[in-house]
Amino acid sequence: MKRNIMIAASYPMIITSGGNPRVNKDFVNNLFLRKYVSILGELLKVKGNSNEIKIVYIGGYTKEENISRAKLYISAYNYYLNTLGYESLNKSNLTVVDIDNISDALSSLEQCDLLFLGIGADRKFASTIYALEEKGMQLNELISNKNILVSSICSGSVMSAERIYGGVYDSYYYGKEPFNYPLNLPSLSINPVTMETDFCPNDATVQKNMGFIENHLKPDSKKCLFFACKPNSFFLIEEDKIISMGEIYLFVDGLCLEITKEVEEADVTLLVELVNTYNKLKNKNAITSEIFLGKIKNAIASLKKKEIKPELQLEEESIVHLFSKKEVIKDEKNTKQTDKWKETLKAKLDYLFSDENLEKFAADLEFQERYQKLDRSIVESYNVDSSKNYLEELYLKMNIISLIKKSLLQYHGYLSDFKKDLFTLISEYISLNDRLVFYILDTCGCLFSNQNIKQILNAIKMSNLRRAQQIINTTEKQLKLFRKEMKYERS
Repeated sequence: MKRNIMIAASYPMIITSGGNPRVNKDFVNNLFLRKYVSILGELLKVKGNSNEIKIVYIGGYTKEENISRAKLYISAYNYYLNTLGYESLNKSNLTVVDIDNISDALSSLEQCDLLFLGIGADRKFASTIYALEEKGMQLNELISNKNILVSSICSGSVMSAERIYGGVYDSYYYGKEPFNYPLNLPSLSINPVTMETDFCPNDATVQKNMGFIENHLKPDSKKCLFFACKPNSFFLIEEDKIISMGEIYLFVDGLCLEITKEVEEADVTLLVELVNTYNKLKNKNAITSEIFLGKIKNAIASLKKKEIKPELQLEEESIVHLFSKKEVIKDEKNTKQTDKWKETLKAKLDYLFSDENLEKFAADLEFQERYQKLDRSIVESYNVDSSKNYLEELYLKMNIISLIKKSLLQYHGYLSDFKKDLFTLISEYISLNDRLVFYILDTCGCLFSNQNIKQILNAIKMSNLRRAQQIINTTEKQLKLFRKEMKYERS
């Protein structure tokens, strides 16, 4: 199975644990963290200039807490990235997704380079994912189509799995209400590793942690296998390979088996496949198989463990190279599809505004009569002055909406991509056909930002004619009429 490249971490100690967390500058020379940040830094370089990378954060706290924690993590990543010679991420490029701003966040999600699945209560995290699903946002498809870099920690790593263990971590350690975990979450299921993150958290006593292991983790592992990850551990996931780094254990059939130590890494691709197959057999039931358990023990014994080195090794470099290759392929494919789409739409717009077509319209009195019969309120909704000779303008504007609607249905990408490419297309008409440019703004202006409209109005020297926000406000209703213009088209 081909997977997306992602980093699924436990609790990287780039921030301090407990109340009032801050950037953990004391661990800047920690071997694991230097490796973790180095891999992240190299993958971020593939996406372009760090200062321009668009980041979307999904967490499991309240809106305000998620914003605070997201900014703290960016500060911490920047401190470690800078120490290792990488550029900083820009907080102004951060969007924090919350149930209350799902609709507004969709465009940011579609344009993001780094999707950061963060910390918090699993229930809250799941609620946000369900809200995205209800809006039609399939995150797994988006990640694959846009080659988005995914970095997850704690709850984000747990809830992104193809099969979620869940357990009672939140209720045991923090007294949260128990949560009925799904087998997987719609729009996610991107992480092949079933994880219990923040295993033996640093802010809990030894006795508390032992109670959790004996009373919950071991009994639960008879129904569902999972990898328990101590702070400062992660899985580097590639299309066909999974590498574990840091102190990680596997709970299976009441046993706790060591996978890698604190400063070790290993290729666990085969082991993860065995675990996932055994989990399918169990399907959350207390089913045991000595054959499967034996295979898993043999796979663990056969792991070729290596000491973690701060610099990237050959395997990790190959993953970065693969991510870069996918980025190039994606860009080339998008360019080819966009050029074809633009060529088709431009040909239709050119004909609509051609002398040949407008002369035919002027000579076709029967066709013009259809426009004359329209109610004045409809005519004026297209920003057309019905007291003047308006038929040609109305004809052009109504057909512009129809053509752009059709082009959206034929477009290969997401709505935010369509808006960007449409803006680029009409920008190419500046100095060639100012009338066409202005009519598109005057009918479909709400597809563009205030800044984009100002830019075009200044270029075609019409900035004093109408304000950008006025154009946006007066075109929102027209876009709802897309399906009503068919009878006013010329064949």
